[in-house]
Amino acid sequence: MGIGLRLATLLMKYGNRHSRFCGHDLNTPSFIQPHNGQPSIATRRAFDDGPSFFQRFEGTLSPQDFSSEDVLDIGSGCGGRTAYYLRHGNPRSIVGLDISELRSSIARRSTDLLCADSRICFTVGVGEHLPFRDESFSAIVSYDVFEHVNDLDCVLQECFRVLRPGGRLYSLFPPYYGPRAHHLDFITTLPFLHHVFAPSVLVEAANRILQEQPSLRDTPLPRPGRSYLGREVLPRLNGTTERDFRRIVGRLPFEVEQMKLVPFGWGPGGLAKRAVRLFCGAMLWLPVPFTRDVFTSTIRCVLKKRETVRA
Repeated sequence: MGIGLRLATLLMKYGNRHSRFCGHDLNTPSFIQPHNGQPSIATRRAFDDGPSFFQRFEGTLSPQDFSSEDVLDIGSGCGGRTAYYLRHGNPRSIVGLDISELRSSIARRSTDLLCADSRICFTVGVGEHLPFRDESFSAIVSYDVFEHVNDLDCVLQECFRVLRPGGRLYSLFPPYYGPRAHHLDFITTLPFLHHVFAPSVLVEAANRILQEQPSLRDTPLPRPGRSYLGREVLPRLNGTTERDFRRIVGRLPFEVEQMKLVPFGWGPGGLAKRAVRLFCGAMLWLPVPFTRDVFTSTIRCVLKKRETVRA
């Protein structure tokens, strides 16, 4: 074992780990499957976490803004947040879209236990080819999904197509070089690992740990691949940075109503976390000559489809 792999394994094994995962990863059957007439843990946890989407908009968006709208939730997973948007936002209809037939099936069963309502449904599909007619929705929401899609440029074009004129896309997602954007949280929340180690090293280190602790995840991580941007990236990530995102959005006929970098350390916490948030927030205001991803927790954006689009 090379020294880089040894160091990565050591850091991942003993680095800080967030207590909210409680030994469960979202891919383990015990976490996602409904049991004894109860919604799945994954669905329930996402439902309880529903307010966090709106909190990150810092007063500029609330569930009531979805009232009487036809909403599409891209990346609905096991359906918990989709159910939250329905119960607290009162849309006319809401569709949850996920690439997994298993998660969509669990979403149907679990949300029926949470809020049996004919206005909610789930379907399977990918963002690059949304299975809906033009101008089907007046609002689209996407929470921590755009970093996973195969081609974000294509996904945003599809979002534009299925939005009605005047409709809005609300999205939150971390840029690839954000401190914890490596998505290894099921093992460790130690930041900046993907700044130090190559994707192949992190994958091998993670899989060594999973061999010792199979309860963290029921399958090993696949090998790194090349993203639509041509970068070698960690599994299931596309490598989109803040600069990439701005460039992609700039090519599309959306009206940008919001485009904000939420600083790392955002949210409730102690003195140390507040200090990190203030420092990162200050750095985001400066015209730094390097990527601002390193100070960013998430990219927040609201994109509006203009009422009339010039030919």
